[in-house]
Amino acid sequence: MNTEVFHFIRENYAPGRICLIGLTDPMYELVRMGQTKITLDHTRSKWNHAFLLGEQRGWFWWKRTYILESDFHFSFRDAQFINGPRESLLQKWCKDSIEYACVLGMPLTADEEQKVLAKALEIAHDKRYRYTVEGLFGTLWAMWTRTLHKQNIFNMKFAIQCSTYVRMCYQAIGKDPLDESTDDISNTSPERLSQSTLFTVRREWHR
Repeated sequence: MNTEVFHFIRENYAPGRICLIGLTDPMYELVRMGQTKITLDHTRSKWNHAFLLGEQRGWFWWKRTYILESDFHFSFRDAQFINGPRESLLQKWCKDSIEYACVLGMPLTADEEQKVLAKALEIAHDKRYRYTVEGLFGTLWAMWTRTLHKQNIFNMKFAIQCSTYVRMCYQAIGKDPLDESTDDISNTSPERLSQSTLFTVRREWHR
């Protein structure tokens, strides 16, 4: 585990804040390169995944930080297949291959923080939602064809990518991070979240 990233995120923790990460693993590099069309300098994006910081549970050094995310995971070794929104531990994304990490935050009241997390858990417990790989490629296609304002070509009723999940939870309190953008919610990306000027907290780490 990359303990430096782990402590960086914990030091900037607040319930409901958004984390962006960039890994160098081949599949994640594909996502970063795919966002080239929308980065400000037209180079590959730093980011490939977005998630919410959830609750911290436990006591003192036993305290665990939970995250809320939408992800697709398949493991032959563990005979494990996970698809869609769920609660995970922060350690999951503190990998040795991480190159960039960012914590974004808005000035939320305690009530707003809880409403964001409540919405995230509501979606996570709704087993109809799925992270669709087709939706990911649909968003990349929209970037390259400059049609982000249109609905994802592979959009389905309960399809939910990582950044779409984050955005939906903030919409529940009327503070859409991309309120200034015309991007359809089905085409939300980590790079677009990073470009939002509505965040008053922005902390970055890089290797």
